[in-house]
Amino acid sequence: MNEVHAAIELRITPQRECGFGKIAERVSKFEQVEACFLMSGGYDLLVFVKGDSLQDVAHFVAADLSTIDGVLSTATHFMLKTYKAKGVFEDLGGDTRLAVTP
Repeated sequence: MNEVHAAIELRITPQRECGFGKIAERVSKFEQVEACFLMSGGYDLLVFVKGDSLQDVAHFVAADLSTIDGVLSTATHFMLKTYKAKGVFEDLGGDTRLAVTP
């Protein structure tokens, strides 16, 4: 079975005395979550998740992540093809140029 992987940006409201920690800890406990990072920039947490299908990940975001108190918004980016992971290039299998049609 092929797994689906996604990167999810979360904008959250920091909580008194614990900042982003409580929400990050709660998010990290879901079995779908492979990694969770506090980020600088336009969003607060970057969450890497896996699921059995696009619908599985979409349901997880809609039902579990977006309903957490303090989560203001989410943006999901599905990983469509891997070229390099963990420092290793994937086997691209021969000619990797895109087909050109007139």
